[in-house]
Amino acid sequence: MFRLKKDNYYVQLLYNLHFWSIATIILLITAYYYSEQIRNSNLVPLQFYLNLTSNSINHILYLVPIVYTIIAFNTRTAVVVLLSIIATLLPKWIFISVSIEELLLAFFAIVVPSVVMLVWIGLYRKHKEKLRLSMADLESAQQLIKSKQETVVEQERWITTVTAFSEMVNQYLSVDKVFNIALNMVKEVMKVEVVLLFILDEYSKNLQMTAFEGINQELAAKISNIKLGQGICGRVAETGQTIVAGGSLTDSDIADPSSKEAELKAQISVPLRTRGRILGSLCAGTKVERQFSHEEVRMLTVIGNLVGIAIENSRLNEEREAATNKLKISENRYRQLFENAHDAIWVQDLSGIIVRANKAASKLFGHPISELIGKNVTDFISPVGQDLSSEVQAKLLQGQPVDQPFTQKLVRKDGAEIFLTLSTNLILSNNQPEGFQFIARDRTKEVRMQENQDFYLEQITKAQEEERLRISQNLHDNAAQNLIGVLHQLENICLTDDSIPDPRLNSLWSCYGRLNSTLQEIRQISRDLRPSILDHLGFLASVDWLIDQFKANYDIEVSLSVSGRNRRFSQEIEINLFRIVQEALRNIGKHAEATKVDIAVDFKEEETTVAVSDNGKGFEMPSSLGELSRQGKLGVDGMMTRARLIGGRLDIKSEPGKGTTLIVSIPA
Repeated sequence: MFRLKKDNYYVQLLYNLHFWSIATIILLITAYYYSEQIRNSNLVPLQFYLNLTSNSINHILYLVPIVYTIIAFNTRTAVVVLLSIIATLLPKWIFISVSIEELLLAFFAIVVPSVVMLVWIGLYRKHKEKLRLSMADLESAQQLIKSKQETVVEQERWITTVTAFSEMVNQYLSVDKVFNIALNMVKEVMKVEVVLLFILDEYSKNLQMTAFEGINQELAAKISNIKLGQGICGRVAETGQTIVAGGSLTDSDIADPSSKEAELKAQISVPLRTRGRILGSLCAGTKVERQFSHEEVRMLTVIGNLVGIAIENSRLNEEREAATNKLKISENRYRQLFENAHDAIWVQDLSGIIVRANKAASKLFGHPISELIGKNVTDFISPVGQDLSSEVQAKLLQGQPVDQPFTQKLVRKDGAEIFLTLSTNLILSNNQPEGFQFIARDRTKEVRMQENQDFYLEQITKAQEEERLRISQNLHDNAAQNLIGVLHQLENICLTDDSIPDPRLNSLWSCYGRLNSTLQEIRQISRDLRPSILDHLGFLASVDWLIDQFKANYDIEVSLSVSGRNRRFSQEIEINLFRIVQEALRNIGKHAEATKVDIAVDFKEEETTVAVSDNGKGFEMPSSLGELSRQGKLGVDGMMTRARLIGGRLDIKSEPGKGTTLIVSIPA
């Protein structure tokens, strides 16, 4: 069947041989059909030979051009031919007498078979066209499946290659070995002649060619060092963007020594990227013109990233090895310091079990290290010491500040008590508490010396107080009484002896006044040395008396507040408390420039506190109270000593312009 273009359909018919053949056949049949009218003797005998009537022969003959048209052309052309045949029959049907039976016979003999054939041929051709299209679709699908299969196979090959390379990278192979494997893999899988690997030097900012395939050593030496941004490889390392180039690569913007010297016609370069950093570039090229597929670009990009990871892993591995070596050195040093330290060091877990100890700790506890490890530290600490240790450890676990070092008392294996100055810190593992490390220094000798010193100070203070009491009593009982007797005699003489001249009498009365003043001073000295009210009525009464004495000497307001239930203390404690308050008031009167003083006594169940506060000028507190005595404030040192002798403690708080508060605390 011949297909004609729709644009020039009728024009093409005129130049078609089949068209003219069909037209000729129709013309001949029409001539036979009208043979009776045109008296053509050559055509009439045909009905005799076929033994058919003239109309039957005409009907059969008219089917020939229709069938011919259906076979040679399409259905539309066959319809045109059928209409043309009907048009040739119309003159006879209209102008020449024809019966109705003959018209119906002509219709069923020509039109109906023609329509049936047209419908059947149309359906057949549609089915055939559908079959052809289906076959075409099937072939296209087969081609697509084949292409997909080839793509899948290629992708599987690339995935296998990349996976194998990724596993090699994760095995922490030497970086040089990874480079060689990567280059050989790219060369084999991508079918390229040249593969180059450039690494960025962080200091010089140049690209160093670290590995290559497909070029000789002489050429490699020429292009071993290129500037960042130079050529394809340099631009990729500078911008981090993949570049694919083909042709002769003569453009100065993309051509580089690697492509020129290697005579590359097509080149692809990808960055070596890791953690957002560009470490270099990976370049592949061919000496013939070639287009690189998207899959090849993607695969080379993945390999470039894996090479970047390998480089980073290598650097991290080197850093890890260096850190490991440093850690080993540090551990060795720590072990040596730990084992050979003069201070006792031990490590205990959270339950108190000793897990590690040095020689000094072994000597301190009196146990061999093998016996010491595994023991609970509570075996060596008194219950009071255990409470202190638990408090310190709880603060460390909660991240609270701890006053360190602190003093702890231990019991050695031989039963001897020792005093330690301890510092402790929390040991963490994976950011979780694991135990505590203690550093101890034996202060037993110092404590014993301090105890002896305190004992001597206590004895000296007691002797001083006893001497004060003796002197006070002597002044009161002897000197004061003698002066009173002399005053009485002198007064009697002045009042009864009229023979004394007035000038001499005035002189005697002057002596009387001076002696009386001396008596008052002796009485004041006696009270200052040891107020009798302290021995008779106790601490609070003596403080009241002290306040009255202070007010008499200074124009400063003083208040006393007492909380809790009043109680008496031992004579030693009351004397020392009195002396501390006395010294505090004396310092306020001399130096504080205060206008008001508050004294607060608080009797608690476990301790008693006495606080003396003023609103004076205050002063800058040093780092420790001991610094005050070194600054010349010896009164503070005396108060600290007295507080320590009675088992108490002394605290002083002061700021310039905000006054001073002295607090002494003693056990109840």
